Amino acid sequence: MKTPMTITFRGMSPSEWMEEDIRSRAAKLETYYRRITKCHVAVDIPHRHHEEGNRISVRIDMTVPGEELAVTHNSRKDVRVVIGKAFEIAGRQLREYAGRRRAPRREKVA
Repeated sequence: MKTPMTITFRGMSPSEWMEEDIRSRAAKLETYYRRITKCHVAVDIPHRHHEEGNRISVRIDMTVPGEELAVTHNSRKDVRVVIGKAFEIAGRQLREYAGRRRAPRREKVA
């Protein structure tokens, strides 16, 4: 990924496989829109509930020309699933943004 990227882990220790997975998924985001200027991913376990299972939160903040896009996905599922779903949503947002940028602006007729 050419885009400057930071990864933050909160409430958990950093994992090498998680970092690699996040970096590879972030690199794929550039196939949807190449002009991402900044990307920050935060993986968080806000509260530890062992009876119900730990809730995992993944937040992706991306800066693109003229806009900031943010995705937050929370779940009690496996961390790989939560990361994958968050990046799936981020990819959808980038495709929509790229479509808006390509669409010609229409003048209002009085």
